[in-house]
Amino acid sequence: FLDAYDSIRRDSYPDVVQSLALAARSLPEPQPRELLQQLCAQVQGGARPHLAQLLAVRSSFSGSLLALNRLRVDHVRALSQVLFLTPHLPAFFLRHRLRSHVLEIRHLDRALLHLGLGQLSEEELRAACYLRGLNSTHLGQAECRAWLEQWLGLSCELQASEASLLAHSMVLLSLNYSQP
Repeated sequence: FLDAYDSIRRDSYPDVVQSLALAARSLPEPQPRELLQQLCAQVQGGARPHLAQLLAVRSSFSGSLLALNRLRVDHVRALSQVLFLTPHLPAFFLRHRLRSHVLEIRHLDRALLHLGLGQLSEEELRAACYLRGLNSTHLGQAECRAWLEQWLGLSCELQASEASLLAHSMVLLSLNYSQP
């Protein structure tokens, strides 16, 4: 069942990246615009982004056109599907639910970092990855741990105002991580 649900979720990944690339064109500052366009092109080309690349564009996701409350409705719908949230609600509710779920994951990440990844069983490790966008059913425990460490490195660095970057990172970090 996890593979079937992940397949449904993955169907929205290209839409999220395409919407992000389109929104990046509208950014007023040239440097963040170019960095984000390069990042999207890299992911669309099959590569995996580095943590430093995501952190380099973080300012674009707070209070700008890329903040959750400013994204186009179709973009928010695609992001909602990544989190298995129904996309069939008015825009206000979609944005509110998406932000609420992303911030809940962020809180879980902080607790997980405090607890330590070494305390997780293999099943808990896989579930943690799956919740954050990565289908871990075909990965080894070491791969899951490495991906989750990268995720926590990003999540625990971000502020609540950068929830949009965290939502997008569910796609950016997992899209090309593994193809079963």
